[in-house]
Parts: sequence; C-alpha cells; structure tokens
Amino acid sequence: MQDIEKKKAEQLKAEVERALARIDQMNDANALKRLHANIQRHPEIDDLDRERLNESTMNRLRVVAPALATRLGGPKDTEGRDFLQKVYEQASMKFDLSSNKVGQGVKTGGWMINGARYVDVYLSYKTSEGKNLSFAWIQQDVGSKPYLELLLRHVGRDGSGELIKETFHDPSAATDRYLAELAKLTDQTAPSDSE
Repeated sequence: MQDIEKKKAEQLKAEVERALARIDQMNDANALKRLHANIQRHPEIDDLDRERLNESTMNRLRVVAPALATRLGGPKDTEGRDFLQKVYEQASMKFDLSSNKVGQGVKTGGWMINGARYVDVYLSYKTSEGKNLSFAWIQQDVGSKPYLELLLRHVGRDGSGELIKETFHDPSAATDRYLAELAKLTDQTAPSDSE
C-alpha cells in the first residue's frame, strides 16, 4: 500500500514539473484559466506545488491576457503598493510631510504607464528648494524579481541633478535608508522605533 502511495506522489510531482515546463509556452488564455481553476480544485497537490503552479500560471496570464490575470489574481502592482503604503504610513507618523510640494501617497510611475517596466510604483517628497526624494518598487518584467530604488535629485533650473541613486533587495534596509533621507529633507531627526 505504501509503495502505491509513494508511486502516486512521485507521479504527481512529475506531472507538476511537466505542467510548470508547459505553462511558459502556453498562449491560450482560456487554457491558462482552466489550468488555474484545476490547480485550485486538485486535492492532492501540496501547498508548495500549488503555489508554484499558481505563480507560474499567473505570470504567464499577465503576458497573454493581462485583464484576465487582473480579474483572477488582482492588479500586478498590489505587492509594491501595499509595501509602499505601509512605508508611507510609517513616514507620515514620524514626520511632518505637509511641506511636500508633490502629491502624497503611492503613485504609478511613468515607466509602468508607458510599458517600459512591468511594475513601477513610488513615493515622492519634494522640497521648496527643488530636492526630490523618491522611493520606488520596481519590477522590470513579469519574470524578474522586484527591487527597491531610492533616488534623490536636485531638480529645476539651478538643480545639480542626481545626488543619490541606490538599489535595494532588502526591504528593511531600503526603508531605513529612505526614512533617514526623508528626515534630512524635512529637517527632522528620525525617531527610533522604540519611541
């Protein structure tokens, strides 16, 4: 009996691997939608394999049928927006952001609007002297890993251009760095988390 169950588990694993290999080649949105539904209904797929299959299917759907992917899995920038919203809430509790010369909150970047980046959402703070700090969640394309970018520029006629441009893969380090730069721009000291 145990041998039969082991063989079934091995066959299922092999089937999952074959499905993962096939998904990247699929161009039929309806077939991808059916596959997504079948993944949810299959009782014997373990959580890890289900997650891998779901992620692969949704990534392919975002290429083949973006509107359908959004209906099934939500907007492509949800993870970035949620992260940046939490950072914004943290910053607005620590600092007086009323002197910001650009809109508050999470914004959609131009690189995402024009299609050059898959995901580009950001926070921005601009001083009256023309210094602009942006903190962006960027994902170049469907298959790439997202990263965070901190950019400090001095814009305008008398501006000196880019002052700082840093890329982060560690959200905690990126957030700390953003808050430290924001403290300088707002002429406030960043309170410690223990306060």
